[in-house]
Amino acid sequence: MIKGLQILVFALILIGINSCKSTPKNSSNAAMKPFKVMFYNVENLFDTWDDPAIQDEDFLPTAEAQWTEERLNKKLMHIAQVIHAVGDKDILPDVMGLAEVENRRVLDYLMTRTDLGKLGYSIVHYDSPDKRGIDVALIYRKDRFKPLKTSKYAVVFPGDMEKPTRDILYIKGELPNKSHLHLLVNHWPSRSGGQKETEEKRMMAAKTAKRLCDSILFADNNSNILLMGDFNDYPDNKSIVETLGAQSDTSANSSTLYNMMAWNKSTTIGSHPYKGEWGFLDQFIISSSIKNGSNHLKAYFNNAQAFRPDFLVEKNEKFNNWQTKRTYAGPKYLGGYSDHLPIVVKLWMD
Repeated sequence: MIKGLQILVFALILIGINSCKSTPKNSSNAAMKPFKVMFYNVENLFDTWDDPAIQDEDFLPTAEAQWTEERLNKKLMHIAQVIHAVGDKDILPDVMGLAEVENRRVLDYLMTRTDLGKLGYSIVHYDSPDKRGIDVALIYRKDRFKPLKTSKYAVVFPGDMEKPTRDILYIKGELPNKSHLHLLVNHWPSRSGGQKETEEKRMMAAKTAKRLCDSILFADNNSNILLMGDFNDYPDNKSIVETLGAQSDTSANSSTLYNMMAWNKSTTIGSHPYKGEWGFLDQFIISSSIKNGSNHLKAYFNNAQAFRPDFLVEKNEKFNNWQTKRTYAGPKYLGGYSDHLPIVVKLWMD
């Protein structure tokens, strides 16, 4: 009986410790308010128009995939459903990075064909040079985030621009507590063709993001920076750890950038499954000021997670594990959501 009580007490202590890691519980932080950030690779959000300037012919009503207005509208409603589910019994996401959106038109559809526009969301978007036409974007609540500066930064492959990739989207904005937050929305080159064969291109994307972070920190070394995106590499890969310099040891104090997804090493948890194992291709990476809470904004690492409700996953019998409910498998229409799960984190403002 005594041993059982000891186990129970120890379990309660652990719960208390983890709660302190994930939410501001002590009295000095009692007034802190949440600011919710979400990132979602939405898997090929294309319109149904043929744009001769890009390779969008796989997503047309006449294509083998039969991408129709009806299917597009269902996709838009699915994205809105996910956003509402993330905000269930809590606050809706304040800012959301999106990947694999074709153009501004589909983002406008997302605002007007769902209720997101009426809820006060607006858009930051630039066209990227990707040959398929897919871009990154940011949508934000106008009453919670005020963009002060926006730009895009090209990822250049010296001597090889045969397959240009997505630009990095940069936004400097003002939070409700009047502090500033620098956001970088990323979608680094894919692993198509092999992880090693394509690694150098992700290294170039990492160098571009690193230069931008360095320039922000050179102007103010206490800047709040948050990188989000589908990096197509994992938190322990060379592009993230060595080139970008995102520290995986959250207890260390020697880095300028920290990876919020690096603490979780489980192959059953992540944002994207590959051959039955889950991993975090989608990540949040923060500057030391957010890690330490030294500039009116603080992160608790266990708050960063993949959002995985039942409606976004299904059983994979081959690997005896869960998989995402995709929109397509090749040209076969499945009617699901995405091949990635969204990731979500609460930051805390004083």
